[in-house]
Amino acid sequence: MKHSFKLGFTLGAYAAVSCLSLALVNSFTSPVIHERELKKEKEGLRIVFNSAADYVAVKKEDIANAVSISKVELGSISIDGMYQAVDENGETAGFVAKISGPTYDTTTLLLGLDNENRITGVHILEIKDSPGYGQNAVNPEYKTSKGISFCDQFKNLLPLESFERNKDYEALSRATMTTNGISAMILAGSKVIKSYSDLHNANLINKE
Repeated sequence: MKHSFKLGFTLGAYAAVSCLSLALVNSFTSPVIHERELKKEKEGLRIVFNSAADYVAVKKEDIANAVSISKVELGSISIDGMYQAVDENGETAGFVAKISGPTYDTTTLLLGLDNENRITGVHILEIKDSPGYGQNAVNPEYKTSKGISFCDQFKNLLPLESFERNKDYEALSRATMTTNGISAMILAGSKVIKSYSDLHNANLINKE
């Protein structure tokens, strides 16, 4: 009995030390990871809307309001952030949305739309799908029949007018779930951006 108590106490002590060590490591690595993700996101903003001079973050409550007004059924898709793309004259050139959702696994991307609701770019920040299949969405060697990358094929499309697979864009080879997931995120994000843009243009957004 005494031996069991001692063993239990020792194991508990080891567990406590391990948890403390993990917490300390996490406290040091989390800021580094966060900084790395911010840098990656800033670089992505430049990719999807390279004509903008600056990107102004949209408030979370305004994003939520735009989602509500758009009446889009997001399901497992989430709008993680939004930016107002501003030109050199301080005028709104369009908006960028950061969107996450299910593909074969999960994907997070940036979607840019100009003032005509035309796609300025799609850039994948993270994709956890299978190598050789869904991962071809970010493979620079993978090309569509037009000789461009999977994401580049979305440039200049008007998703709110026409957005059909095999008509407006091509599916990834042997990666239907990835294609469907990404296209669903693009369409949902486009609707939310349009709703926010309408609110913004109607001066119904607190711009302070």
